[in-house]
Amino acid sequence: MVLRDVVNSISSSPSRTGDTFIGRANMSRRMCSFLAMGLLAVVILSGCSMAPHLEDPVQVLPEQFEIATLAERGAQHYWWHGFGDPYLDQLVDSVIARNLDLRVAVARVAELQNQFRMVRAEQFPAMELAARRDQQDTPSNTGIGGQLGDRLNIPGGPDFPDRFEFTTYSASLGFTYEIDFWGRVRGAKRAALREFFATQSDVRTILLGVIGETVATYFEIAARQRILALTRENVDILTERAQIMSDRYERGLASSLEYYAAQQELEATKADMPLIEIQLEAAQGRLALLLGHYRVPMDSMLVPESAYTYALEEIPSGLPSELLQERPDVVAAFQRLEAARERIGVARAAQFPSFSLTGAAGTQSSVLSDIVQTGQKFWLFSSGLTAPIFNAGRIRANIRVAWAQYEQLSAQYEKTVLMAFRDVEAALINYGKLKERHASLLAASASAIERVRIQELRYSHGTSDYLGFLDARRNRTLTEMALTESHRALAEARLAVHRSLGGLWIHGASQFDHGTP
Repeated sequence: MVLRDVVNSISSSPSRTGDTFIGRANMSRRMCSFLAMGLLAVVILSGCSMAPHLEDPVQVLPEQFEIATLAERGAQHYWWHGFGDPYLDQLVDSVIARNLDLRVAVARVAELQNQFRMVRAEQFPAMELAARRDQQDTPSNTGIGGQLGDRLNIPGGPDFPDRFEFTTYSASLGFTYEIDFWGRVRGAKRAALREFFATQSDVRTILLGVIGETVATYFEIAARQRILALTRENVDILTERAQIMSDRYERGLASSLEYYAAQQELEATKADMPLIEIQLEAAQGRLALLLGHYRVPMDSMLVPESAYTYALEEIPSGLPSELLQERPDVVAAFQRLEAARERIGVARAAQFPSFSLTGAAGTQSSVLSDIVQTGQKFWLFSSGLTAPIFNAGRIRANIRVAWAQYEQLSAQYEKTVLMAFRDVEAALINYGKLKERHASLLAASASAIERVRIQELRYSHGTSDYLGFLDARRNRTLTEMALTESHRALAEARLAVHRSLGGLWIHGASQFDHGTP
């Protein structure tokens, strides 16, 4: 539409010699024919692309993972809801809303989005509106005035002026346009779009990492708080045991070895408490940073008891390998590989001539008040063909650079896919083994509780001493500590499965997916 308007404006614009219009019809017909041929060439070559058609470098992978058979994808968008903890759900929502890393990532997406729009703008004519006032004062014996001065200086005639003064006012609308014969601009646009999609996937990767770190930190805080409480209970038990052992030692009913062993065990357990408190403080500090705060009041950092009894949903009986295609780092690597392929075409297109059109139309006058007169209008149109002849191998070197970049990203993409496949297999195996360990610890915990019950009955009936009851209680707290660590390890193993699959069910639910720019 823009070029057709230019053709119409050219056909209605006069060429002037003095006050007479000369050759208007013939010139307009020639110019229209020339532009029509150019437009036809644009239509014919609009589908041209110098980018090579290459195959996917990734090796053929198994259709499914070795754990079990194919299963349908879960319908749940927010995979962390599987932990069954409303407090955790609220915490993740707060982190997503406030996290500083996500702010940086979203701003990066906005940057790439607008870079794409800048590159896409090169496909269209650029138009400018200009208003100028030019004033010139030059000696008459320079330039054309110097050539004409002697010839016009006729004896008895008027004197030739010593200086020339000009003032010109003009207002015009101009355009420039490069016809993209070889697909250079289109290739650059596609490369920019691929980079935008890659950056979108980077945001998903960061989002997944932030959510994963939040969930892991949450369960670490829960485990540290529980272990700290059990350690304090254990200290109370050992304190009572040490007092009994001290009384028995003073009465000669216990040896010094038994006495000092009880004291040593008590002090060693007390020494564990500062380390646990340090770990708890560090975990709370990491959670505060994830929330975008320097410090958070201690009361708001307390994890509810429901964290110890969370419900883990079963992982599907089989997971298809196609899930890896949606893992954000795999998607980002593929999009960058495609961007590199498009840049090869951009580099190739630089070998061929470029064709540009330039035009302007407006009015000009030496008197400002006359600038609106129709008789002061002017127009100009020019076309240019520029072809590289000699550049000391710069263009060919640039093509080789583009190919080298493609080879790098091809290897990186293949490595990313293989690592993703290995991550999933390792996470699934680790999760299965930790579930087996957790089942054993649950059985051990049940046995420890039953042991405490039996020892309490025996003590109450006088068939066992109180030390045996205290030892049973202490054994139960140690078993509970191991079970608490197992809860945390199992939660992190489940988390690792989700992270290795790119969240698995997180796609489609992210507020950071901006779509196409």
